[in-house]
Amino acid sequence: MKKYLISFFVILFLGFYSNLWGIQTLSLEDVILIGIKNNPQIHITEKIKEQYYYQKNIVRAGFFPYLYFEYSFQRWDRGKNEPTVDYQRWGPYLNWNIFSGFSTWHSYKEALLLISSQDENIKATILNISLNIIQAYLDYFKQKALYESALADLEDAKTLLKLAQKRYEVGLSPYADVLDAQARVKEAEFNVTNYKYTAEIAKANVLTLINYDLTRIGEFEFLPVEEKAFKIKELTEYIKIGLMNRPELKAKEKEILAQEERVKSVKGEFYPSVDVFSSYYKYENLPHQDEEFVAGVKITLPIFLGFSRIAKLGKERALLEQKNFEKISTELNIKQEIFTNYKNWQTTKENYESALAWLKSIEEDYRIIQKKYEEGLASIVDVTTLLARLSQARAKVAVSKYDWIYQYYKLQKSIGLIPGIEK
Repeated sequence: MKKYLISFFVILFLGFYSNLWGIQTLSLEDVILIGIKNNPQIHITEKIKEQYYYQKNIVRAGFFPYLYFEYSFQRWDRGKNEPTVDYQRWGPYLNWNIFSGFSTWHSYKEALLLISSQDENIKATILNISLNIIQAYLDYFKQKALYESALADLEDAKTLLKLAQKRYEVGLSPYADVLDAQARVKEAEFNVTNYKYTAEIAKANVLTLINYDLTRIGEFEFLPVEEKAFKIKELTEYIKIGLMNRPELKAKEKEILAQEERVKSVKGEFYPSVDVFSSYYKYENLPHQDEEFVAGVKITLPIFLGFSRIAKLGKERALLEQKNFEKISTELNIKQEIFTNYKNWQTTKENYESALAWLKSIEEDYRIIQKKYEEGLASIVDVTTLLARLSQARAKVAVSKYDWIYQYYKLQKSIGLIPGIEK
């Protein structure tokens, strides 16, 4: 109970502090959700879906009768020196296609499947945008970790410089030791400045991806991603999940179904078309006023169209075969992507563990060599060499840690999931 009370007051204090100074803290999940809402690429895919929605409405209109109002003006030259007659004809005209060989019905089903396919394309875009945001978010913390590592290097270099100066003042070390230590401080200061600004650039990249104002970069701070033991399943299970979840594959499957409906729609064009029509016209300005009412049924049977519909059907069948091959290709790419990401995750995990062990070993070696230098049992070269390796080890830990975390999210994306936003 005491633990929860302490956590509550810490959160309350941080919230008060953030509001006091006008700093908004965002977690990785917050940034992903904001990016999904604000990123223009997602809105582009939504507008593409909207176009298919209206195309569906256009096809659906074929199920209803078409009603026109027709007006015409004509001049009638009766010849034999008789005066010309100008007359008007106006009235409604109705036409209703009641049978088209089910061509319209299959076109409508095709349109519905294409809309559903666009839903999967939107999901794929969201996954890609989310992974880009995660990469930028983790890159910011990677640069920040390198900056903090550079600060630690600078403190070690300053400590070494003080020690070298002290030994030089009492005549235990040559002035060259002081110069070497000064060079190490300058190099560390350069790295601190470099990583300070690369961290700012990485932070700006995150804000750009979520479409935030870069001039307000100081008003936002990001919460670090928790380092935790990620739950990883077997590779075969990941491949199975990926083939079930990946929106790109689902989109291909729905495109195939839509193309099958397209083939059926073209086949329907070989059958007779039945239309019901009716019209009522009123004539004015004729020698005698007149009216006309017509109603009937029209059956149109295509006999010969220059083999155009056979060619059209062949084209659509070839496109259907193409989409089936595209599905197979997509499946192979997904399997390869999951396999590669799985192995990359294993590699980065082992690299991170190795970097932590190396850092621990180097820290102990540096502590020992620093003590030996104080006692005159080691040279400045020994100390600076180990200090350089300590700097490399710190940087390796910073880089490998966030590479490991990123590869975990990349693996999850390859099976169609983004942890943190999936409910």
